[in-house]
Amino acid sequence: MKPILLFFITVGMMPHLFAADNIWSQDTQTLSSQESEQAFKSYTQEHDITLKFADDIVIKEASDIEDNILTVGVSLGYGTSTETVSNTTGSYDLDHTLGVAKVIIGKDFTFFHEEYTQPVRIYLTYAYTLLSEGVDYSTITIGIKENMRYWPLYKTNKYIIYPTLSYEIGNSSLKRASTKISGLTSEFRGGVNYARGHFEYGLEIAYNSIAWDHPIDGIKDESVGLQLHLCLNYRWMHDE
Repeated sequence: MKPILLFFITVGMMPHLFAADNIWSQDTQTLSSQESEQAFKSYTQEHDITLKFADDIVIKEASDIEDNILTVGVSLGYGTSTETVSNTTGSYDLDHTLGVAKVIIGKDFTFFHEEYTQPVRIYLTYAYTLLSEGVDYSTITIGIKENMRYWPLYKTNKYIIYPTLSYEIGNSSLKRASTKISGLTSEFRGGVNYARGHFEYGLEIAYNSIAWDHPIDGIKDESVGLQLHLCLNYRWMHDE
């Protein structure tokens, strides 16, 4: 009788032992002294008894972890550039002032940083540049940006100010008369971000270079420029 009683007690406890949400922990309520005494007497006197085990109270807590789904932004810049045209006999420089409007779309990742911090941004850009001479061109790039929130310049419970560094590479294209010209473009950026909520307000200095494919063989055409940019980004987040 005793082995049979132990078998049924064990079987009766199995749902509690293997249930995903109902497990024993430091918060599990023990049997009262009366229930313990009844169980002991039932075992020694070989009487059946029904034991009721109280489950732990499941406490649900809201997580403060957020995952970046998408980041969208715009950047407006103003600056200067110098275009150098050269061949085997010599070279000359052309100085320009310019304005730049850029659209940004990307996503933030953690990579080798602390889990869930997501300071690394991979993004695509489309930029429109207008030179002082009335010449305009467009640029498409892919970039990587380090948002150094882990080195804050100033931080409160509501906002944070931190430095940023980024690099972009892509292609620029323009049309002069009936001729289309393209060029390999690279750009370095450094600045500071003021982040509040899901918004980022940035001030950045950009240095870029373009190696134009000149339509005439033997002529090298390169541009380098420096601009100051105002940036606004919105981080679309998902609560874990």
